[in-house]
Amino acid sequence: MSGGDAELQTRIIDAAVAAGVKRFIPHEFGHDTLKLGIQERMPKYVGRAKVLHHLQEVSRDNPGFDWTAIATGYTLDVGIISGDLGLDMEWHSATLHGFGDESFAASSLERVGKVVVSVIQRWDDVKNHYLYAAGVITCANEVIRSAESVTHREWTVGTGDIEDCIREGESRIEKGYPDAGLCLLERSVLYDEELDASAPFQSQESNEVLCLSPESVRTIVENAYHDFRNHGKPGCGCSS
Repeated sequence: MSGGDAELQTRIIDAAVAAGVKRFIPHEFGHDTLKLGIQERMPKYVGRAKVLHHLQEVSRDNPGFDWTAIATGYTLDVGIISGDLGLDMEWHSATLHGFGDESFAASSLERVGKVVVSVIQRWDDVKNHYLYAAGVITCANEVIRSAESVTHREWTVGTGDIEDCIREGESRIEKGYPDAGLCLLERSVLYDEELDASAPFQSQESNEVLCLSPESVRTIVENAYHDFRNHGKPGCGCSS
């Protein structure tokens, strides 16, 4: 479901409680919803925060009903293949909105699934908690180096300012292109050192309790490139 649809998730939670469902995992699997700076930049995270607040209230009022929310960072392989990260796998080019060495938390889509499995298997250890379970802490320069290694090509890299990325994202939303706008706003989070979105993924990471090993950036990029070569559409950096 849409992660920003707070009303729908709230109704589903209430229905789950009424039906006797004991466990609920809300739509997260992205950046840190609890960080106010991210809520201010991306409206859908305000909705996610409302869902978390509702879960806390419901679990207090209904003993036996528990929840676990999971932040996994930027879904790196999806962002690479779609072009949302600013990498074009077809033309071997990239656009950065910073210096490229700003740290951000990321996971592969496969890793997200493994995290959910581990949470279910270890429910009593993690219930009623907000978990930070990214596969890797990386930066754009490392991703591009991996892309160059995987494709055996030197990439053309352009640069831009974070402020420009944010302004363009907000402008596209105002013009009626919310998906394109939100893509840029999400990308800006990765380069914003002041926002420091990766900090809790490092200081409060839950991978140890979930018994999960770190991911390899090169492996994520390699798998994304393989997917693109086999399923991508000619002339663009997307996959179907």
